[in-house]
Amino acid sequence: MKAVDRTPEAGRLCLEYITDASRCVRIPDDDDRYALIVVERGCVQIEVEGHRAWLAARDATLVAPNRSYRGGCGLAPALWIARFDASEVDIGLPLTGARVHRLAPERDAAVFAVLRLLAETAADGSAYRRLVRRLHFTAIVASILEKADVREFAPSRSNAFAPARSNALVRDALDIIDRRYAEYIGPAEIARELGRHPAYLTNLVREATGKSLGTWLIERRLGAARVLLTNTDDSVGAIAAAVGYVDVSHFARYFTRRYGTPPARWRRLRSA
Repeated sequence: MKAVDRTPEAGRLCLEYITDASRCVRIPDDDDRYALIVVERGCVQIEVEGHRAWLAARDATLVAPNRSYRGGCGLAPALWIARFDASEVDIGLPLTGARVHRLAPERDAAVFAVLRLLAETAADGSAYRRLVRRLHFTAIVASILEKADVREFAPSRSNAFAPARSNALVRDALDIIDRRYAEYIGPAEIARELGRHPAYLTNLVREATGKSLGTWLIERRLGAARVLLTNTDDSVGAIAAAVGYVDVSHFARYFTRRYGTPPARWRRLRSA
């Protein structure tokens, strides 16, 4: 599936659905529109002006105007790229780029459903449809930027886009993390499910993505924990158990190291 809306009458929203990593467009630095990249499945590496990040399924990033970006190696990715004017999105939030936003689990299905709807109605240039598209797309941007987990892009290295030795195996490992992060598992259990030695698998994942298998698991759990801290009144201990930590102190230590403040205080600051 590929839908493109390039007409000025459609609010300058240009939407593409890409399933071939080698086709991830390279945008020159004179494009005066924002670019929103949302990964629906698989993984892809994105570089923005010398900084890079590996985006997995349900990750998104916003590229500011006049910033060049490109897609690198991917693991069976399917992603959306939307280019738009800031005037088309009024959400009262700063549109800052070079950050990776993790979609909240309860929102991802709705985000992708709306993106598909926008693509399917791209040819309709009526005033009513333009207004509906604008409202729907504004809701998507707000959903991504407002409450999603966030991490920064990292400076690129010369081998930032080195291909993995086994894309399918890396993809399967990340899929297991996405599916089973809430269970009491570690890299050894993930490797066992795939019939590989833990050291071999974690090195393979690090080579492909720049992060170890354990780091991916921690980041997935902490991202889910932030969603629960924001949207529920559950205790820190209950949330730790819900995202796969047996020991709440272990969870709090990782959370504090990642976000600079303990989970209970992070929740208070978030709700203040």
